[in-house]
Amino acid sequence: MKFYQYGRSMVEMLGVLAIIGVLSVGAIAGYSKAMMKYKLNKQAEAFNMLLANALQISPQIPKSSSGQEFHLDVLQKLNLVPDGIRYDETADRFFDNFGNRMSFYSASGYGYEWVMGFALENSSASFEICQNLIIVAKNFSSELLNVLREDEGSGGYSGKYLRGDRTCTEGQICLKNLTLDDISNICSQNKNDDNTEYYFSFLW
Repeated sequence: MKFYQYGRSMVEMLGVLAIIGVLSVGAIAGYSKAMMKYKLNKQAEAFNMLLANALQISPQIPKSSSGQEFHLDVLQKLNLVPDGIRYDETADRFFDNFGNRMSFYSASGYGYEWVMGFALENSSASFEICQNLIIVAKNFSSELLNVLREDEGSGGYSGKYLRGDRTCTEGQICLKNLTLDDISNICSQNKNDDNTEYYFSFLW
């Protein structure tokens, strides 16, 4: 009498499960990377539009003759806040899709009249977001006076100016001349430092 064995052995099944596991890990890693790239693209697009709207509307907003006055509610009421940017009325702040907070205010007596502030929290995406911000600033170099990048460390704040077209002179770091390598070098500290936040002030 002959006996026939049907199905797979335990060893074969374990082998199949191991292969499925490896493929699943690779698929999840690829999906996570794709989703992060999508979020970064959306962040850059939203911030680009927000800054463009702020630059366009700022000459029409009455501002105080001294000190600082916030105007985020104006952008909100005029429906100039793009998708991907959330306005928190209680905190009077904008937040991007990574949770970084932003402000928009007029200033008098500082050599500039308007500020779009961006507080970049140190995270796994802060290097890429830093690059997004500087690339957006470069697109508006003819309209911006400067971008001030400040790092909060144990010794206090250290700042670096990226100059707009109107303030760019020889020997300075000028937005319009920045290459991708330059931008990567400027943002490299976001990879290596343990600061909790980095501050960008877009001045015009």
